[in-house]
Amino acid sequence: TMSADESSGFRIDGTMKVATMLAILRHVHGSMLDQDWSKPDAIARIWYYSAEKLEPRLGERFDEPLDAFEQPLSPARDAATMARDLSLCDGDSSLAEFLLAHPEHRHTARRAQLAARLPYAEIRDNTIAASMLPIDLLRCKLSFFGAQHFDPRSDRWIRINMFRGAPFPDELGQSDADFWPYAEAVAGG
Repeated sequence: TMSADESSGFRIDGTMKVATMLAILRHVHGSMLDQDWSKPDAIARIWYYSAEKLEPRLGERFDEPLDAFEQPLSPARDAATMARDLSLCDGDSSLAEFLLAHPEHRHTARRAQLAARLPYAEIRDNTIAASMLPIDLLRCKLSFFGAQHFDPRSDRWIRINMFRGAPFPDELGQSDADFWPYAEAVAGG
């Protein structure tokens, strides 16, 4: 499986004020914070790791007993929960004080502080909604690895071409190799 220890390279800034963290959550997640997370359609799906292959899987929350195995892959819901708890605190208190009282929000605090500096670091949608199409997340992830041509087979799996149009090693010096991922426009097409 692919994994990275994302906590090793980024320490949570505990000196940040609660009001600042709340503003960051509002900026990053916007209207997702106001969604009604008690509605079954808002929390219909659940992300977990399979015991056999240790890879992320998507299940149906109300059809399968998977709550004990849920992974923190619902950033919008987690941000809304953290924002609710932050709003009950003094805005001038430190994030460190808040996290001492609410350690369950550490992963959300880390993600929010990263997203404040890196605008493409966070998914800004409900990843557990009934209407969420896993194929959209898969396309996004695969594009980071060089996938370009997507041929969907269902809403849960896709056939792709990797490095389509990439130059061969002997062709690297013949053209501008930096732009091979972008198709050339055809005149009259």
